[in-house]
Amino acid sequence: MAADALRRRLATGARGEIANATEIAREVIDHPGLLLPLIDGLEDDDPTVVAHAAHAAMQVSLDRIDYFDEMADRLIAILREGAAWELGEQLPKILARLRLTGRQAEELTDILAAKLDDRSNIAAASALSALVDLAGKGLVPAERIRALHQTALDSSRKALSARARRLTKLVQRLA
Repeated sequence: MAADALRRRLATGARGEIANATEIAREVIDHPGLLLPLIDGLEDDDPTVVAHAAHAAMQVSLDRIDYFDEMADRLIAILREGAAWELGEQLPKILARLRLTGRQAEELTDILAAKLDDRSNIAAASALSALVDLAGKGLVPAERIRALHQTALDSSRKALSARARRLTKLVQRLA
């Protein structure tokens, strides 16, 4: 499947639905050369393409996180610059599982901390989960995550405070 055909498939279906993401993810897993066109979809002008590419990338990462090993800098930049809530939902899940350098972890932590104020409750909750995951790997100072966790617990945003409550035991175990 060529890059233009992949993009057309990512543009199919409603933005709020997963659409072809599962099928596309399976094809990318089977044909790793399609990963770059999929990642290009995260920066597309069409929000439907971005949404479906984000969902497909997350699904690829569940089976083949190693495919993303050399893409951390690009994914961090996309997360920082991208406005689509789907990026805020899916990219933190991928990035928190990658082998990051200290610089990458620090940059990602700053972006995720800012995402706690994102308009999207889903993006804010995903950011908090990724921050806890990074701290669990020893990539982020536990004290900083405890403070951000407490802020989330105290939030008037029900979805964010609910996620924070679910993460409390993990935060308590941080070194």
